[in-house]
Amino acid sequence: MLRLSEQNGFKHIGYLLRYAGLKWKNNRAPLHQILAGDFDLTPYLIALGLPEHHSRIKHIYLTFKRAIDTPYLITKHPKVCPDCIEEFGYCKYEWNFLPMLTCVKHKKMLIDTHPATGKKLCWYRQHLNKFDSDSGIFKPASSTAPPIAITLSQYIEALLSNRKINTAVPVILHDLELRESLSLIHFIAHYQARLLGDSFSPLAMHNYELAQNYQNVWKILTDWPDSFYALLSQYIDQPLSSRGSGGLNKHYRDLYERLHRQQQNQGIFRIKTEFDRYIEAYWPGVLDLNRLTRINLTSTTRNIISKNEVARILGCRLERIDKLVQQEKLTPVLFKGKAHYQRDQAESLAAIMQENWTMSEACKALQLTRYQLKQLLDAGLFKALQKPDSLNRDWIIDKAHSQKVIKSLRIKAREQPPPGEALTMTALYRLGYSIVQLVLAMQAGKLGYCTTNDENHPHSFKQFVAFWFTDHS
Repeated sequence: MLRLSEQNGFKHIGYLLRYAGLKWKNNRAPLHQILAGDFDLTPYLIALGLPEHHSRIKHIYLTFKRAIDTPYLITKHPKVCPDCIEEFGYCKYEWNFLPMLTCVKHKKMLIDTHPATGKKLCWYRQHLNKFDSDSGIFKPASSTAPPIAITLSQYIEALLSNRKINTAVPVILHDLELRESLSLIHFIAHYQARLLGDSFSPLAMHNYELAQNYQNVWKILTDWPDSFYALLSQYIDQPLSSRGSGGLNKHYRDLYERLHRQQQNQGIFRIKTEFDRYIEAYWPGVLDLNRLTRINLTSTTRNIISKNEVARILGCRLERIDKLVQQEKLTPVLFKGKAHYQRDQAESLAAIMQENWTMSEACKALQLTRYQLKQLLDAGLFKALQKPDSLNRDWIIDKAHSQKVIKSLRIKAREQPPPGEALTMTALYRLGYSIVQLVLAMQAGKLGYCTTNDENHPHSFKQFVAFWFTDHS
């Protein structure tokens, strides 16, 4: 209509319509309302002798009228590609969709704002290729658009035209319709902006600003779901209310209420699925589960737990938890200024402690004194997973390695001692052998020895008896 009005010398579209005898009351035509399906153009097309036209963009827009979808679809101000206008003399209807950031053909950003004045492009402009009658012709962008912006535009155009999607898109967007994809994208964009204390108002943004928001969302979708978990985790450390956990809990309930209402939309349902997993894995268990009744938890056990719960799992005093944090064996999660901890991390640490020996347990199993065991540890013959330091007074002895050492010594043992007098382990100590020298000689074959079976102490050093020298050099 703009081109028809301009080529026939009319200053505005309204003049053209009034000239055609349509009794138009002003000089503007509601192009945005026509595209949105809020204005019936049929009587005017009939009066002009033109065939009735069923706009595809109108059909798409009407499918977004349902409450479960995003209300944002068509731009408030038009976007154009100067190269296309110069080359073909037309505007494409796809450009009017919010996520269409670039011209897919020329791979350049669409223009909707005057670079010098910041003035938005108008639906009612006099010329197709100008902002107004005083400005010059549109200047094409000098550089190629960012790759993410091009990929997103190609994806949206393929959805609009029902073509096969040839570009790589995030897995979470596979098999979604346009309304579902855009609902998902706008949902993430909204809460991403809320985190920065801002709001996502796509209709008020110019194309370059909108592109920045969409690109940030695309990065989250590319690394889904880890990036989504990281986004939600920031809300734990940065409550949006001065009421702390109460305000934060309310915020999550508001967010979840929206997810619950819109779960008929497959895009929103996929977010809801990951949100359920996140709440179960990362939301502090100190909050009342009755306030989160619509979340599908697989169990009542939560992953983020209190300090007292960690102490119970590890079987230690509360002061010990602080030292484990300093040793970077536990990672605190701040919530309302108070530290909470990850259950799986605490249970993993408890499992390591359970599967191995303390100093007392190792001495009992090996039937050695603490001094002898300390000698073997210092010599590296046995391994320690944790040694005492300024932050820790406990040992954790590698149980599996210790048992492996004893097993290898049993394999080297002989069934019977040679004729002659055999020595006991105590006799070797009296000859000046330390426990370290004794084990090294046994491993090197310089000492022969036999073993006895002790079912109660299968890893005891006292099972090695009847020693003799095999190499006196």
